[in-house]
Amino acid sequence: MNPYKLFALGLTLLGSLSAQRQEKPNVILFLVDDLGYTDLGVTGSSFYETPRLDALARKGVFFDNAYAANPVCSPTRASILTGKYPSRIGLTNHSGSTGAKGPKYKLEPPAVKGNMPAEDLTLAEAFKKHGYATAHVGKWHLQAHHQKGTEHYPENHGFDLNVAGHKMGQPGSFLFPYQSKQHPSTNVPGLEDGKPGDYLTDILTDHAIRFIEEKQGSPFFLNFWFYTVHTPLGAKPALLKKYQDKAKKLGLDQTKSDGVAVHDSFADSRQDNPTYAAMVESLDENVGRVIDTLDRLNLRDNTILLFFSDNGGLSTGTSPSSVTSILPNKAGKAWVYEGGIRVPLIIDAPALKQKGSTLTEPVVSTDFYPTLLDLAGLPLEPGQHLDGVSLKPLLDGQKKTLSREALYFHYPHYHHINSMGPSGAVRMGDYKLVIRYEDSSTELYNLAQDRGELRNMASENEGLVNRMKKMFDQWISETGSLMPTANLKYTSSKKNSSFYTPARDTHGIHAESKPSDQDLPRVFLIGDSISIGYTPEVIHQLQDKAFVSRAKANCGDTLRGLAALDSWLGSGKWDLIHFNWGLHDLCYRNPEVKTVGNRDKVNGTQSVPLEQYQKNLEELVLRLKKTGAKLIWASTTKVPEGEVGRFAGDELKYNKVALEIMQKHGVSINDLHQLSSSLDASLFRGRGDVHYTPQGSALLGQQVADHIGKALGIEK
Repeated sequence: MNPYKLFALGLTLLGSLSAQRQEKPNVILFLVDDLGYTDLGVTGSSFYETPRLDALARKGVFFDNAYAANPVCSPTRASILTGKYPSRIGLTNHSGSTGAKGPKYKLEPPAVKGNMPAEDLTLAEAFKKHGYATAHVGKWHLQAHHQKGTEHYPENHGFDLNVAGHKMGQPGSFLFPYQSKQHPSTNVPGLEDGKPGDYLTDILTDHAIRFIEEKQGSPFFLNFWFYTVHTPLGAKPALLKKYQDKAKKLGLDQTKSDGVAVHDSFADSRQDNPTYAAMVESLDENVGRVIDTLDRLNLRDNTILLFFSDNGGLSTGTSPSSVTSILPNKAGKAWVYEGGIRVPLIIDAPALKQKGSTLTEPVVSTDFYPTLLDLAGLPLEPGQHLDGVSLKPLLDGQKKTLSREALYFHYPHYHHINSMGPSGAVRMGDYKLVIRYEDSSTELYNLAQDRGELRNMASENEGLVNRMKKMFDQWISETGSLMPTANLKYTSSKKNSSFYTPARDTHGIHAESKPSDQDLPRVFLIGDSISIGYTPEVIHQLQDKAFVSRAKANCGDTLRGLAALDSWLGSGKWDLIHFNWGLHDLCYRNPEVKTVGNRDKVNGTQSVPLEQYQKNLEELVLRLKKTGAKLIWASTTKVPEGEVGRFAGDELKYNKVALEIMQKHGVSINDLHQLSSSLDASLFRGRGDVHYTPQGSALLGQQVADHIGKALGIEK
């Protein structure tokens, strides 16, 4: 007998014996990079050919409403391995980068972590706890680009074997030696023993098959994350010619895609790229090779398979033609529309009762962690996969729906292929709310009736919009998700127009950070109603960096401050005190006026005349200095024309006196007056009102947090 056939027969017999010995099922998680929803035959493509994946979808379970947790790659990858929304761990963009920013962008994106937190128990580590051999093959992209070394590579997150995974998100080339002269950092490591003509997708599959063969006698978890179909596009010559001929036969080489306008971008309207089509077929072929290996080793009936894409297809740009088209889904990668987050999901596992069916319940990538553990018969890790639920009840037919109210999506960054800018979305049942952070505009769609998100129903469903916005705001708060803030260097004349700020619970007048196990600097805020407005934003900006508390009162004028200061400060030690007095001191009050505050600049008298204010504030500063805390003084904000109890311009006199006192005592100055004077009318609650909209308060809070952070030497 041919020795190779004898070897294959031996492996088959060994596999049969191994399957009998092994009780725990194997797990293979296939993740594709940038595969669009309609890039498979089973989802509607007539140009791309995916017979093996189509067959897998027919044999297993296909999810029609499956979502990546983020419209770009790294955050979704982190969501799979942690079971948490990316924004919960601060990983909302790829590469550890905030994305585009600068004077031409209205908003300042939040900081981004490029690495998964070391304290998280990854999915691989969960399987290792139960005796599984673990391997990662392919793209990783979960270490920040700017970080040196390999501290956050797969081998340090629970994987026994790492093949070709490093911090970059695309290969130098798909053909050996997988390198790029222009971008050498993208050169794929660890595959130097190849030969000319080798194709990356094939070679990675060779390594995956080798791992399966070596570990067939014990349970294994294979994390097979393809580099394909990400750019730079590259295909095997024979397959490329096949699709060039196919495009020519269909007449696709004679005309260009018309494109579909999406904001200031275009979405490709036609699948016609031969190179991309060839890459898709190579992907399909290699998934088939892995399945064939399982069949050959008699492991298929004891292996859980999950196939998914990390985000939508690369289908938008400044021109009508892009890489692929995923119509009718709107837009694509880097957008929170369906094209950016709705992707194909196939699950096949032993003894599934729903085999061969299509499920419509909305699911998300955070669900994979508990699902795979559950399907493997292993205990869940509820303290870890906080944002995921097991899909096993759906797969077994025990339930038709999941007991959660909504799915949430948060992308607070700019991306060069997305002209919408930072945005978020909520999917609740058939309804989806899209929020554009730059201008607070909302879009509401019924996806059951309007999959392409073409008819915005927001104006006729104000109650539903407000309900879903409230849900989103609560989710932002509960997960500690960071929002973009106003870019004070924005060059447009509209720089201070309304932007989206989630409503934050102020807990009445008193508010403070949530308790923390960390030993954080302690910050105390003293101030008036303006301070009450900005305190929640300060708490949010400084979360996990400082413990922030404010006085349990509207601190009013300096007379009240002198009387109540000791009770406000309490017996605790504060590292920094941020304080302001003045707005109530310069207010005119008439005791005969019965409205709140007795404000009346026509018949009233000034609460604390300037000379008395100077004496009071001097004494307050001396008393605050005795605490030993660092001090920051905030100047009184702008008094607008038409305010009923104050004269515009008086605050300048009070601020001048306060400035002299602070300079005398070496107290740092936070010039909120200058900031408030730069804000346009839309950020005040009304004409003649000294108070601010949530967006205006957020701007003040942003500056307060910046000053506190710098004074304490902590990052924003």
